[in-house]
Amino acid sequence: MIRAKASLSLVIALVALVLCGLAGFYAYYHYSNQVNRQLEVSSTHLRQVLSLASARIESDVGKQNEHGVEREILNLKQFSEVELSALIGADGMVRYSSSYIVWNLPAFAHLPMLDQATFIRAQAARQPVLMTNPQHDVLHAYFPVVMHRSAGPSAVEETGVLFVEWDIKPRIDQLRHSAIADMLAMWLMVLLTLTLIWFVLHQQLLQPLAKLRKKVVAASRGREPVKFESNGDASLVALADSLNKMVSRQNKSLADSQRDKQRWQFALESGGDCVLDWNITNGECFFSPGFGALLGLAADQKPDLTIWKEKIDEDWDFVDRKIKRHLQGLSDLCQVEYAIRLPGGRKRFIIMRGKVVERNAQGDALRMVSTHRDITPRRRMEDALRGSEERYRKLFEMAQEGIWQIDREGKTILVNESMATILGYHSQELLDCPIVDFMAETSRVHALEKLSRKGQGADSRQEYEFVSKAGLRIFTTMHWTPIYDLEGDFNGMIAGVMDISERKRAEERIRQQALFDDLTKLPNRRMLNETLTQEQARALRHGHTGALLFIDLDHFKNVNDSLGHPVGDSLLITIASRLNQVLRSEDTLARLGGDEFVVLLPELNDDAAQAATLARNVALKIQDSLSETLEVYGHRLNIGCSIGIALYPLDQDSIHDIVKQADAAMYRAKEDGRNAVCLFSKDMHQKIEDNLRLQMLLPGAMEDEQFMLYFQPQFDQHRNLIGAEVLLRWEEPQQGFVSPDLFIRAAEESGQIVPLGDWVLRKACAQLSKWRQQGLPTSFERLAINISARQFSLDDFPFRVKAFVEEAGLQPADIELEITESMLLNKRDQVIEKMHLLHDMGFHIALDDFGTGYSSLSYLHTLPLDKLKIDQAFIRDVGEDKADRAIVETIITMANLMELDVIAEGVEEEYQLKYLISKGCIKYQGYYFAKPMPADVFASSYIYDAAESRSAK
Repeated sequence: MIRAKASLSLVIALVALVLCGLAGFYAYYHYSNQVNRQLEVSSTHLRQVLSLASARIESDVGKQNEHGVEREILNLKQFSEVELSALIGADGMVRYSSSYIVWNLPAFAHLPMLDQATFIRAQAARQPVLMTNPQHDVLHAYFPVVMHRSAGPSAVEETGVLFVEWDIKPRIDQLRHSAIADMLAMWLMVLLTLTLIWFVLHQQLLQPLAKLRKKVVAASRGREPVKFESNGDASLVALADSLNKMVSRQNKSLADSQRDKQRWQFALESGGDCVLDWNITNGECFFSPGFGALLGLAADQKPDLTIWKEKIDEDWDFVDRKIKRHLQGLSDLCQVEYAIRLPGGRKRFIIMRGKVVERNAQGDALRMVSTHRDITPRRRMEDALRGSEERYRKLFEMAQEGIWQIDREGKTILVNESMATILGYHSQELLDCPIVDFMAETSRVHALEKLSRKGQGADSRQEYEFVSKAGLRIFTTMHWTPIYDLEGDFNGMIAGVMDISERKRAEERIRQQALFDDLTKLPNRRMLNETLTQEQARALRHGHTGALLFIDLDHFKNVNDSLGHPVGDSLLITIASRLNQVLRSEDTLARLGGDEFVVLLPELNDDAAQAATLARNVALKIQDSLSETLEVYGHRLNIGCSIGIALYPLDQDSIHDIVKQADAAMYRAKEDGRNAVCLFSKDMHQKIEDNLRLQMLLPGAMEDEQFMLYFQPQFDQHRNLIGAEVLLRWEEPQQGFVSPDLFIRAAEESGQIVPLGDWVLRKACAQLSKWRQQGLPTSFERLAINISARQFSLDDFPFRVKAFVEEAGLQPADIELEITESMLLNKRDQVIEKMHLLHDMGFHIALDDFGTGYSSLSYLHTLPLDKLKIDQAFIRDVGEDKADRAIVETIITMANLMELDVIAEGVEEEYQLKYLISKGCIKYQGYYFAKPMPADVFASSYIYDAAESRSAK
């Protein structure tokens, strides 16, 4: 009881120490946070005060108002926290101070709190610096102030520093006193609480436990029956009740143990087990009543250790070694089989299981108990099974069919030579290896399913593909039979394996002849129809759109007629190889006969328009591939092809309808002049065909010079011409002017945008050079040219555009390159790097249609931009739409803060112009000033007028 009290007191003392420590830590942590917050608040307040004061001081210094400067320095002392304020010049001399005794004295010598390194850092960076002393109760502020040494035009600007010492020690002391008071209150609360807990535990737990302990000691000494009682806590009452139940169960267990001993003896005798209890110390042995009969003794003869040894006779040395090993502690159980010879020469086989049940302190065996059972029937059965196994093993090895036995995990247990020969291995190489390791990938899934719980049922026969040691494909038929153990649990499988590779090869040859073209080895019409049927059904289920390309070689008949069929056949084989290199692995290339090929493109896109574009791109790749010179039997041949495209599924068309549509489109391509591509689609919108037609017209339009440049002037707020934007127009002979949105998209999709963009750059530079010679207004700054994303992505684009500029005799500063925000979505780092290179060369860069894309300040400040262009979509409704006005104002403010030019596009009304002027935008472009115009109209409107104006002067 005394030890329990001492332990409890120690625990409570330790808990008190821990809690007091935690309370102290919490108070210190809370105090530190409050100090940090006070520092932040004071720093913020000090920054606000000094920002205003420094601005006024700079103003007074600029006006040479010394009294104003002195007043501002002295006014800072109105703040109770300010201990000292001083304005220090760039030369380190105190110009003004709240302490007159340091005026015009060296600051670092007379102001010990002033840190020279911090002073220089604030002065050089022109950025305020706030520092604290080591005790964190005083703030030192260094605010740069722009000062002038002299007045007039020859004024020299220098940077001084406004230094203020801001004392926050009273507030810090107040926080410290509050923290100490809180910590002492918490300590007192902890001590009172733990004292109360100790008193309650002593009354409700320790005293009742002492009474129960006396009862337990009495019960352990075996005195009269004990009954446990307690009037303490409910838990102690429950403990007393549990102890009473334990004593009751213990008494019952002793009685049960006696009865179990009797049952055990009966079970041994009735089960045929005989017991030998050997006292090793004195050599006494107890033999159970049935032991004599087990040894074959007469009814009146009692067994002893000597008789037992004599009966064992031949096996005694072996049994003796086993017993000695166990007695020495070298085995946990002594188990050994031995034979005794009965009258008449018969043998009886007995199994002995023994164990040392008592040892002394040194580990020496003192007593050993063993059971002995007749196992003669089992031994005879094992001998019979051994003979049967030998017979079956001979049959197993002689079988012509492969036999493969695996365990429940699929690992090889047994395999005959026939099976090993089929795979080209030695049988030992297959043992303990999973059967699936020797199967082809296509068969492993089925085999693993067969080994799973789901597939462990009845017999089955399936075909499997193996891979031989030499890497050859071996096709087999396997007859699986499950194996179960004595408890009926699945224990593996045995399979009969028949090699059917020759039969499979014959079937494959027949299939090849039926489904593939003999010459090119490509799928024929029958195989194409089967594949197209499957793909059409899949497309209908999943909503995909695919395409069928019908390819007909142009003038192939001339090759056959002039060079002969062997050359024609070799050419077809070469073309088939070329086409396969262009296509995806999931595409199907088939030959229908003669010079007709068909390409099946499954699952191009969910959108029919996009699928048509992708199909046409594949067709163009095919034409490009075949346009390269082919060498066949020493002949250099150039072959073109006409391609018809049909999309599927359309109106539940049959596969024959799809082939007919592609065939009809192919003939339409031939009618258009051969070596062309034609799309057939009943439900596709007309603009898709228009787009394809524009793409085909683009190369010819460039050769025929159907494109022309238009120029839209740009003005400032004084109506001075400051520049122009280059716009591209296309006048097609048949349909007149083509919308730029249409032909630019067609050029980008076909890849013609790069040569077209180069043409625009060269032409625009040449035109600007001509205007320079004719006499542009002096207000004219530069020519703005739009750059496409694909053109900008070229690795050598900066050097190409520089070459065009130099070719025209211009400077890079004469050209402004307009890029869009969408260029920054992909490969942003490379785009920015290229922009820096162009900017370093001297080109101006403008961000076009700013605000309509993915504008983000997180990257905008990293771009080497010169100008932002406000998209006309925001200008159009700026008089009515508040959101548009907010966006326009934000862009203008952003440009001003980043020191960028800003120009508004689409200015068409006077109220728009007035609004932009009121918000600080001074550059404009739009119909209010002038529409886009050809070069000659632009020249007559602005260049000649400028020349006449100069001559008039």
